[in-house]
Amino acid sequence: MKYFIYVINCLLLIIIPVAFVFTPIAPQTGVSKTSVETKMLKSVVIKSNKDNKKEDKKVTKEEKKVEVKEEKKEEVKEVKQQEVPKKRVVTNQPVRQTQPKVVSKPVQSKPITNVLETIKGKMSGYGPDCKGCSGRLASGINAKNGNIYYNDKKYGKIRIVAGDRKYKFGTIVRIKNSKAGNNIIAIVLDRGSSIGIGKKFLFDLLYASEKDAKKYEVSYNVTFEILRYGY
Repeated sequence: MKYFIYVINCLLLIIIPVAFVFTPIAPQTGVSKTSVETKMLKSVVIKSNKDNKKEDKKVTKEEKKVEVKEEKKEEVKEVKQQEVPKKRVVTNQPVRQTQPKVVSKPVQSKPITNVLETIKGKMSGYGPDCKGCSGRLASGINAKNGNIYYNDKKYGKIRIVAGDRKYKFGTIVRIKNSKAGNNIIAIVLDRGSSIGIGKKFLFDLLYASEKDAKKYEVSYNVTFEILRYGY
């Protein structure tokens, strides 16, 4: 029994120091773990702060860019507003409409030159289908188709008359105070046995037909103004 108690005491002497030695190791290891964790947390916090700072810098840069763009837009708007001309003030007053002046068209297409000769007498009329008429004029023009006009380079579209042989073909005559009208411009392109100076009629005006010519019959005291001799 004494031996057994002795053994137990020995064991206790051995176990207690060992236990005392090994008991502080646990808190030391625990402290190291917590220190490592705190270091990790600090590093994470520092990184997050750095990232936040970078993001803040990016945001500030973008905001500055946006502000610069807006300032440029405002400057451009101000310049455009300065360049835009002022609008005229339009009143509601009614606009006066000017009526166009009525200008009477002359018979000839070009102005008439000075009168070269003036004679007075009777004027008759005839058609290309008259008795003894072939429908072809002495100048060679065919009047059967009712063509009673001639296109002159200077006087334009004018009537055709038969006249005295004194007046060459192409002579221009202005006829005044006739039954056919006043200020008729005509060209001599035909002859007639009873037409001429000292004969029954001074001039004979061409119509589309003999029937039309009889409507006007004979005109008396007609004034003939020679504007051109021949072509």
